[in-house]
Amino acid sequence: MENKDTALQIHLILHELDEPYKEVFQLRIFGELPFSQIGMIFGKTENWARVTYHRARLKIKERMDRNE
Repeated sequence: MENKDTALQIHLILHELDEPYKEVFQLRIFGELPFSQIGMIFGKTENWARVTYHRARLKIKERMDRNE
């Protein structure tokens, strides 16, 4: 039950997340794309995709901690 609550909380936070963080996170987690392909989609580098994904994770964690 707790996993479903956590998943719902992540989806709610994702819904409010700014671009490109939202899309990069979704492509990586739900689309299971490698960073190289995510970078290519955005016309950026693989490193840009990695950094953007990492920042998205930090933003999600921050908001989850605030909600606890």
